[in-house]
Amino acid sequence: MGRDLDGAETYRISELAELAGVTKRTVDYYTNLGLLKPGRSCSNYRYYDTLALNRLKFIVACKKQRLALSDIKDRLENQFPSSALPDDIGNLASEIDHMNQNISGILHRFEKLEPEERAQLKKKLAPEKLAVLQSFMLLLS
Repeated sequence: MGRDLDGAETYRISELAELAGVTKRTVDYYTNLGLLKPGRSCSNYRYYDTLALNRLKFIVACKKQRLALSDIKDRLENQFPSSALPDDIGNLASEIDHMNQNISGILHRFEKLEPEERAQLKKKLAPEKLAVLQSFMLLLS
């Protein structure tokens, strides 16, 4: 890790890859697609800033949700829209309401299970999904 002229943290490609849990080749690929934008040192080495690290972590999270890179690129480009359209807000609110109903139903059924059944179900869940389920249970309790 280094610092740029303004004192902001910068990362070499290997450091960035390690922090995001990907390979250097993946960082190169995303850079070539325009998803990441490196700076250059005076000796022409690529350096990535904290924004690039956050973008890469966002890309990794989207890939875990099986989103296509073209969709991820669109999301990155529209990550901070200047203003949301009323229709978009209404659609999002409707989706959130629908998700809340689904989550409540799942949690209700989960709470009815015997402890042994819960343990079996937890073993079958991927760790990140189990973490989400536990978070929802905490939020709703």
